[in-house]
Amino acid sequence: MGPPMAVLAGVEPGTAQKAGEGRLSWPVFLLTLVAVTSSSLSALSLYQLVALRAEVEGLKSEVWRRREEGQEAKHGGQTENISSRRSSQDPLQQAGSQHGSNLIRRKKMVSGAETLVSQPCLQLLANNSRKTFRKDFGQQTYTGIPWQTGLRRGSALEAEGDTILVREEGFYFVYSQVYYEDSTFAMGHVVIRRKRHVVGDEPQYVTLFRCIQNMNPIYPYNTCYTGGIVKLEVEDNLELLIPRSTANVSLDGDATFLGAVKLA
Repeated sequence: MGPPMAVLAGVEPGTAQKAGEGRLSWPVFLLTLVAVTSSSLSALSLYQLVALRAEVEGLKSEVWRRREEGQEAKHGGQTENISSRRSSQDPLQQAGSQHGSNLIRRKKMVSGAETLVSQPCLQLLANNSRKTFRKDFGQQTYTGIPWQTGLRRGSALEAEGDTILVREEGFYFVYSQVYYEDSTFAMGHVVIRRKRHVVGDEPQYVTLFRCIQNMNPIYPYNTCYTGGIVKLEVEDNLELLIPRSTANVSLDGDATFLGAVKLA
């Protein structure tokens, strides 16, 4: 009854089978499209990889070229510096003057550049094996700090009692710090220069630096630092005094110190 009914329905035998075969071709088409797309993407990725490798090789070549040029320039500059230094020293050596020989001794070659030898200096550290002391200065009583030598280089400066004695005239960088443990509302100190030679109406004592620091009454701990460049003469003395009759300070060497460095 199947064929006659199909005829009655107006459908030819085999038409459904042909339609089914037409629908089965879509998966094949999709698979073919995916394969073609994948192949195209693979080819594009391969091209980009090759291009990146070529660019990296070019950058490497450029880096090596610049590095070699820099080394050649550095070597040439060092050779020129050495040659110029030798040529500049020849007149000094030929002259044989005392100033020239001192200048040569004060210089040395370090990595192709001239640097000055370390300058003479002296640093005094607070001596915790002693106690602070009172000292009358002018119309006021000061507190002095006991010192001990912490570092000394050269013969331009030396310790004399609790002061610094100048042995060579020149410009010096003088610095000082005191660690205060006092509940007084303000603490501070002065660095005084005592001239050995006074001309005319010049004062013998000159205050070089003054340091003032506010103190917290609840946590009375604070440091006061000062420093600067001054010209000193032979046999001058440098002394640090606190303008208080009594003062509580730390006598640790890393907290309270006084020093000077000869610059020229």
